[in-house]
Amino acid sequence: MKKLFTAIAFLFLSVNINAQTYVSTQPQTRGVLIEHFGGIHCGYCPDGHRIANEIAAANPGKVWVSSIHAGGYAPTSYPNFNTNDGNEIHDSFEISGYPAGLINRTTDNGVSRAVWESYTNEQLAETSECNIGGKVVINRATRTASFEIEFYYTSTSEWNVNQYNVIMLQDSIWGSQSGGSSNPSQYVNGQYCHMHSFRDAITPSHGTDLSPTTAGSYIPIEFTYQIPDVIGSPNGVDVDLNNIHFLVFVTGNSIGQNKASRPILNVTELECVIEGTSDANYARIKKIIKSEKFSCSNEKAITLTVENVGTNAISSLQFESTVNGETPTQHSWTGNITTGQEMNIDIDIELSEGDNDVMVKIAKVNNENFDESVTETISNDGWIDIEINGLEEEITIEVAQDKYGDEISWELYASDNTVITSGGPYNKLNSNGTLLHEHKVNVNAGECIKFVITDSYGDGFCSTYGDGYYRILNANGDVVLDRNGDIGPKAEHILSVVSDELVIENIEVEICEGESYTEYGFDFVDAEAGTYHEQNTYNGVIYDLTLIVNANPVVTIEGNEQINLGESVTLTANGADSYEWSNGETSASITVAPTETTIYSVVGTTNGCEGTTEFTVNVIESISENSDFETKIYPNPTKGELNITAEAMKQISVINAFGQTIFSKDVDSDNVIIDMSQFNDGVYMINITSENGTTVKRVNVVK
Repeated sequence: MKKLFTAIAFLFLSVNINAQTYVSTQPQTRGVLIEHFGGIHCGYCPDGHRIANEIAAANPGKVWVSSIHAGGYAPTSYPNFNTNDGNEIHDSFEISGYPAGLINRTTDNGVSRAVWESYTNEQLAETSECNIGGKVVINRATRTASFEIEFYYTSTSEWNVNQYNVIMLQDSIWGSQSGGSSNPSQYVNGQYCHMHSFRDAITPSHGTDLSPTTAGSYIPIEFTYQIPDVIGSPNGVDVDLNNIHFLVFVTGNSIGQNKASRPILNVTELECVIEGTSDANYARIKKIIKSEKFSCSNEKAITLTVENVGTNAISSLQFESTVNGETPTQHSWTGNITTGQEMNIDIDIELSEGDNDVMVKIAKVNNENFDESVTETISNDGWIDIEINGLEEEITIEVAQDKYGDEISWELYASDNTVITSGGPYNKLNSNGTLLHEHKVNVNAGECIKFVITDSYGDGFCSTYGDGYYRILNANGDVVLDRNGDIGPKAEHILSVVSDELVIENIEVEICEGESYTEYGFDFVDAEAGTYHEQNTYNGVIYDLTLIVNANPVVTIEGNEQINLGESVTLTANGADSYEWSNGETSASITVAPTETTIYSVVGTTNGCEGTTEFTVNVIESISENSDFETKIYPNPTKGELNITAEAMKQISVINAFGQTIFSKDVDSDNVIIDMSQFNDGVYMINITSENGTTVKRVNVVK
């Protein structure tokens, strides 16, 4: 990943500085990097974010912020911003007391947010020894970043060897954050928008050596970097190419092996350009995860995040899924993904209980063959049966909180992901211990439901603060689910409500894309192509439905679009199994000889589903020039008036390139003027009839 890059450096003295492209050779004041240390559980950190943001906003293009999650307040619950590089930088400066900050790494340890502004102003007033300039170009299809960075020393550094550092930051990552309301510009509906989050040190965290550091030294660096799809484990965060940016800074001296270097002599942000592929139809699967949909069967939905990196909008995709090396299954999708955008697409696959190796390949993009695949491990945790008497019964949900009940909440979901009921957060206890909460809820036979319990702090509720737990009991008091509170940030369980009185009926239905199926309480309207498996309880019966939605064929016609009168043309339809033409013929190819411009349509059928298209054959009358009598026609080409001279003319006609008569006039003269400016640019035939016969002349109209 990040360590797999080769930097190529070339040294030029000041006499060769004409080679520089990005970096300035004039002395500059220092840029400033504020490195902010904290985490999601740091209640005062949002106030630090606010202060750092205000300093950067007051000094655009001179001050940048890097928010590093590390230390005791940085859990691994989502969004997990922890990185080895961030931890290494954190430990190098022995950070404590959060939020702490480094201002150009001018101090041995982190300093309070109260002095960040004064430290920043001191640095901004100093002249930097080294200027930095550069550019990074990202290929969206391959996620390869190509760097060109230039360094120029306007004065000699205090150290013979400096270090250059390149880091990647990301904006607009939504997630939890303690104390988020203290920074209201980034806090909306209980969610926090994490900005300038440190994602990766592309160079080693202690920097890469840079020399010589004498005045007039010019050093260009080139390297590439493979941008990961996700950073962080567990609960990693997607790396969104549209919200990343790169900082480069030069530091004065290493403070030890594998330790971050300091102080920072200068910093800048690189110009960032994102380029797409030149391919028209190109898609990539960014990731595969379990869908939010759930079922009480081994057929599960998975969510594919598909990105369009081609130049065409994507209207259709064909997938192949392979589970544990078994026979591939085909899946179709239609919709619209514009260039540079991504979309989550659900497909249904059959999973064995436990972990499964799932490979999904994109086989076609816009009906064009394609081949890109991603493999992930997807687990099927199965489900728990709750047996009830009759068609409806009351169950009991018990939650024994620890001291921090204000962090605990839960929801019970129906199969359509609507909330049936919920509980928590509870009150915080005055001392360590547990408090039991009991909730009653009615469930119906045949339902598939999901119980989700969360701890907002992320450490669960079974610890030194109290041995919490949760249970679900049926109406007879039998325990069907029993877990302690050691859940981390979240736990979820799927439950199937079963009864001896309930009848199960299996149904398999095939329809066409865009059609609807609404029997037995199912609600598929304008269905997209694919295979769907759902259960529904209707009038005391469980209907287990397999719905196959066949894709409508995409039909095309090939043939000549233009013929002369009296000629024939063969039209060939493609894309379906059988065809019916508008002239009644049913073969794939037909031969026609229209006497005028005609539109032919064809309906193609595959698996009972239809697609239609049409084709226009333009017929041009075959007219040749002759010289039966003397005729003059000028000017030719003409921009307007056309003079026609011939003896005893009786009629003048103008015919366009499609053989259509667009102008006709009876005359009785040897001289006629026609205004050709009323017609479009092009070639026209002038049909002249006189007492001596008929002749045709060509004329060009040029505007």
